Amino acid sequence: MDIDKRFNIIKYYPLFLLILMAAYIAANKFSLAFTTMSEGMSIVWFQNGILLAAFLLRPVREWIWIALSIITAEVIADSSVFTPLQAFWFAMINLGETMLSAYLMQRLCTTHQSFNNIRFVLLFIVIALAINPSFSALFVELFYNTQIDVLDDFIASWRIRFFGDSLGILFLTPFILSWLEYPKKFLFTQHLYESIFTDTATIALAFSLFSIGFTPSVLPTTPMIFVLITLWIVYRNGLRSGMTMGMIISMIAIYYTIHHQGPFSVFTPVQNTLYIQEFIAALMTSTLFFGVLLRQVNETNDLLLQSNNALESLAQNLESEIQKKTAELQKANEMLMQLAITDPLTHIYNRRYLEENATREIAHAARYRTPLSLILFDIDFFKVINDTYGHQSGDNVLICITQSVKTRIRKDDIFARIGGEEFVLLLPSISVEQAVILAEEIKESIASLVIPSKSGSVSCTVSLGVSEFQPQFKSFPEFLNDADQKLYRAKESGRNTVIWE
Repeated sequence: MDIDKRFNIIKYYPLFLLILMAAYIAANKFSLAFTTMSEGMSIVWFQNGILLAAFLLRPVREWIWIALSIITAEVIADSSVFTPLQAFWFAMINLGETMLSAYLMQRLCTTHQSFNNIRFVLLFIVIALAINPSFSALFVELFYNTQIDVLDDFIASWRIRFFGDSLGILFLTPFILSWLEYPKKFLFTQHLYESIFTDTATIALAFSLFSIGFTPSVLPTTPMIFVLITLWIVYRNGLRSGMTMGMIISMIAIYYTIHHQGPFSVFTPVQNTLYIQEFIAALMTSTLFFGVLLRQVNETNDLLLQSNNALESLAQNLESEIQKKTAELQKANEMLMQLAITDPLTHIYNRRYLEENATREIAHAARYRTPLSLILFDIDFFKVINDTYGHQSGDNVLICITQSVKTRIRKDDIFARIGGEEFVLLLPSISVEQAVILAEEIKESIASLVIPSKSGSVSCTVSLGVSEFQPQFKSFPEFLNDADQKLYRAKESGRNTVIWE
């Protein structure tokens, strides 16, 4: 965690150290003045919360300057109570505890060292709130018991000092780091009116609950309602709001307990101190852990939502792409199918399409007893045209004849090129008499064509054979063969003629 980009600490580092010393001394005085029972037992000891935050904020190479500043601050703060040597040893114990906690937390959580990270929070609870404060309290008690004064109840004194130190860290370290990490994020970031009402009601309830008298017959469990309240505040407004409200509730409880009021003032001083410390520990730890866990869940949900949105977008894009590719494939298939059934020169149907559909038309005509006629024609002396004018001119003749015929046939008629200069017209529901009339029209229109070429104008004629489907035809080839025989007779008759009988 490095805030150099946000706060230019390097430039004002001496000022940073002076502020740290002042805050450490102020925390010492505040703890003695406002959180210490009349019997001399401190409920919360705030100094190490400031100290741990400082070590977590700065790199290890700067810790020596922080340590020297804190030793000086400890000697100044304890000058009225302890000798400089005693103050020095107290400072060394505090430094050892917080430096070791900061080092272990940074080593064991190498990424995202923030109270937004649940791993970092778990390390904070285990190392900084449980293990190291317990050893630090033990060293303080041993030093105090051997160098200053013998204590009557070593274990109780150790528990009070452990809880006091741990609570000070729990109060200040997350608070300081969260505000430094997000300095522009105010306490009420959402649900403003609800937040104001909830916080006001909670503070009023705290004053009411901790200021009344209690019967010393049962363990004071009523304040545990504030655990539920702070969890609700965390849920609605975030971790920082919940932690801040937890601190306010705790300070109200401490104030009235010191003044022998409220549920934590009904037992012996030692018991009262331990009970309120345990209450504050439960309140603040549950608030911190729930807040971080909730944030992790929300972040995970946000990531899942983003992933789902991305997947939906990907699926939509994929579906769109599939539809596009399907349309392209369908179009390509249609083009291939069209190429497979179309003559590439004249762009009318080819022999394959004719044969496939002729079978269907024959079956339809036979079933419904409707007429079905066929006109077979080819170009007279087409080889002479190719030899005289060239194959390009021959191709132009084929194209012009095709265009002329297409203007005279129906949509349902099948017009196909089945050979070099040979064409077929399959005419559903057309009698042979009607087919002959159409054949004569085709013959006349082709004979009147004048087709330009590089070597001069080209004219041509066609010979046509017309046939009507008969029951004795077993297949389309027999039907086509009948028309072919009549075409042969038309050529023998001098060409440019129609034969149908």
